[in-house]
Amino acid sequence: MAETYFMLVINQKRTCDVTNTEMKIVPSNWRSEVEALLNVRGYDTNGFPLEK
Repeated sequence: MAETYFMLVINQKRTCDVTNTEMKIVPSNWRSEVEALLNVRGYDTNGFPLEK
């Protein structure tokens, strides 16, 4: 399920950023795992690539 939410975040369908009111938020029970995947793969909590 974390991988599914990860894909939704990077495709701008969900977010892990609780301050973002424009998209649905990833459920709290999956949020930390999805945030870890985003971080490892170089994305912020809204699914945008991090600057290197």
